Amino acid sequence: MPQSAELFLETAGPLSVYLSQRAEPAIAWPQLDSDTDADVVVIGGGFTGLSCALSLAESGVRTVLLEAREIGWGASGRAWGQVAAAAKFMPAQIEKDFPPEIAARINRAAETAPDVVFNLVKKHDIRCDAVRSGNLIAAHNPAKEQWVRTTAQDLQRRGYPVRLLDAAETQQFTGSQRYRSALLDERGGALNPLGYARGLARAAGQAGVETYTQSPFTSLQKSGSGWRVATPHGSVTAGQVVFATGAFTGDLLGQQTQREIIPVRAYQAVSQPLAPELLSQILPGGQPLNDTRRMFSGVRIWPDGRLHVGLDGPLFRHHADGWLSGATQRLQMMFPQLTTLNWAYHWAGWVDMTVDHYPRLHRLAPGVLAAYGFSGRGVAIGTLMGRDLAALARGEEEDRLVHPLTDVRPLWFHAVHRPLVSSLTARYRLEDRLNDARYGREPSSLHP
Repeated sequence: MPQSAELFLETAGPLSVYLSQRAEPAIAWPQLDSDTDADVVVIGGGFTGLSCALSLAESGVRTVLLEAREIGWGASGRAWGQVAAAAKFMPAQIEKDFPPEIAARINRAAETAPDVVFNLVKKHDIRCDAVRSGNLIAAHNPAKEQWVRTTAQDLQRRGYPVRLLDAAETQQFTGSQRYRSALLDERGGALNPLGYARGLARAAGQAGVETYTQSPFTSLQKSGSGWRVATPHGSVTAGQVVFATGAFTGDLLGQQTQREIIPVRAYQAVSQPLAPELLSQILPGGQPLNDTRRMFSGVRIWPDGRLHVGLDGPLFRHHADGWLSGATQRLQMMFPQLTTLNWAYHWAGWVDMTVDHYPRLHRLAPGVLAAYGFSGRGVAIGTLMGRDLAALARGEEEDRLVHPLTDVRPLWFHAVHRPLVSSLTARYRLEDRLNDARYGREPSSLHP
C-alpha cells in the first residue's frame, strides 16, 4: 500500500548518540519561514543532496537546501560508514549490465570514489574519524572462495591495488579462523557517516548555500519558467529542483517513483570498548570487514576500540529494533575470543533499495531532477550522484555523467513487495545459517 514520506520520517527513530558525539557539532540551521528564490533548490540533507548543493555553490550557482528534519536524518546519518571503491557490484558485472560506454564511466568513477570522499574530508577539515586503511571481503564458503579469487584477479588485471589473501594472511588481517580467503582493496576505508554529513553541510554553507532544516517539502507547482517549492512556513522559487530524498521519497513525487524503490529497515550496533588484548587480535589493521554471506555481515573497529556491526532485523516493521542476540552469536562464531560482548548503542533507519541494486537518476520534468536507490552504498556513490545532479542542474551534457539518466520504471509487483521480499530474505537467512553450521566452526572444513 502507498506510504507517505512523513511516515518514514516519523518512524526512523533518533539519530545515534554515539555517532553524534564523535562528529563535529551540528549547526543550528534556521527553519524556512518566508518566501525566497534561488537558481536551484535541493530537497534532502543527506550525502547526495549535500554533495549536489556544495558542487553547485562552488560553481557560483545560487542554491537553497531544504531538509525535513536535521542534517543526516535519513540513511546518511545512520550508515555503517564504509567507503568502498566499488558500486554495489564489481566491474565485470557492471560491464554485463550496462552498455560499454556507461559501464566504463561507472567503473572509472567507482575506482576513484574513495579519493573524492577523502579529499572532501581533507579539504574541508571534516571531523568524521576518517580512516583509509582498505576494505576486506572474506569468503564464507568454498564457492565464494572461488569468487573472491576470480574477482581479485580481475581487479589486479585492471591495475587496481588489490591483494588476494591466503589462509594465513586472512587470519592475520581479520583475526578470525572462520575464513580461509579474502580480498584486500587498499583504496577503501571508513568514516563517521553523520560527521561526514555535518561537515558537508558546513562546507556548503561556507560556499554560499542557504540551508534550512525542519522545513519539509509539501508541494511543487509550476511558476513561470521555473518551479515553486512549498514548505509549511515558506517557499522557494527556482529554475531547477533536485530531489535527493532516498528512502523518504515516499509519496512526495507520486506513485510512479514510489513504486520504483523498496524502503527497508537497517540496523546498527556499537559495543563497549574491547580490551586491549582483543583489539590486537580482531581486525588489527583497522580495515572494515564484509564477507560474502547473503545477509548483513559488516564488522569494523572504531578508533576508540569499539566494535561496530550491521544487524539483521525486521525489514518493514516501523519502530522495530535489530536482533542483537543474533549479531552476538555470529561475532562469537567469527571471534571465539569474544567470550563477552556488551552492546552500548544501537539504532535503526530506512534504506532505499532497488530491485537490481543500482541507483536511479531521473529528469521527472523540465527542471525537476531526482536520484535515489543507493541500496546501502550511499557514502561514496551518493557523493558522486550529487555531483551528477549538480552537473545536470548546470545544464551540462549527459555524456559527462557517471550514472545514466533513465525513465521511471515502477515495479509491477510493488503492491505485494513485502511478502515477496520477506520470503526471499527468509531463504537468504536459512542459507547463511546452513553455511555457518557447516563451515563456521572448523576452519579446515572450508576445504573439503
